[in-house]
Amino acid sequence: MSSAIRKIGNSAGVIIPKPVLETLGAKLGDRIDFVAEDGRVYLSPVTADPREGWEEAAKELAALGLTEEEREWLDAPLTDDEDWVW
Repeated sequence: MSSAIRKIGNSAGVIIPKPVLETLGAKLGDRIDFVAEDGRVYLSPVTADPREGWEEAAKELAALGLTEEEREWLDAPLTDDEDWVW
């Protein structure tokens, strides 16, 4: 099976035949990852957003509050005026 590279705006694209999409388990609108390696391009469907659930997890952590040690780290100065001794 083959396909031609086509101009799409300032980019280029390849039409992926339906049987290939079916093999990938992908459909129109799905996101895919691709890797170019050794003169070949490998496609795989994106199964999940790597940052999915981060917002909810951050809210849960914030609701727990900070420990005393975490507060000390946050309040610590980022720099000091002392010279380092090697």
